Amino acid sequence: MGNDWNVFVYGTLKPGGHYWPEFCEGKLASEPVAAKVRGQLHDLHLGYPGLLLKGDAWVVGYVLEFATEADFLRLDYLEGYVPGRTEAENEYTRLRVDCFAPEGDALGEVWVYEMTAATMERHGGTLIENGDWPV
Repeated sequence: MGNDWNVFVYGTLKPGGHYWPEFCEGKLASEPVAAKVRGQLHDLHLGYPGLLLKGDAWVVGYVLEFATEADFLRLDYLEGYVPGRTEAENEYTRLRVDCFAPEGDALGEVWVYEMTAATMERHGGTLIENGDWPV
């Protein structure tokens, strides 16, 4: 993971996911890496999940390393995130979190999109106990 354009994905951006072909395929500097972060994953029943970075459970997904900053920043558009807007105006917030390999080895810090409290409250959702949203 050689640049700052590494992002942990857990839903429609995972390999095989709905948005993989448009936003990820052919745009990565390396193969996706299986990974996990601490948090809670919720099925919003809208065709995509929402992550809350709280609790001790694991959310599983992949780390994607984008080849260019421009391709990485296209994710902000998809996730309804604009830097500088208030939390209520964004659907997700992009932040840095510690990420781990499935076996538990530290992979370092990566970007992740966490659903804002306002968006989670608006949509509700169901906790995904095993932290793995199906593609």
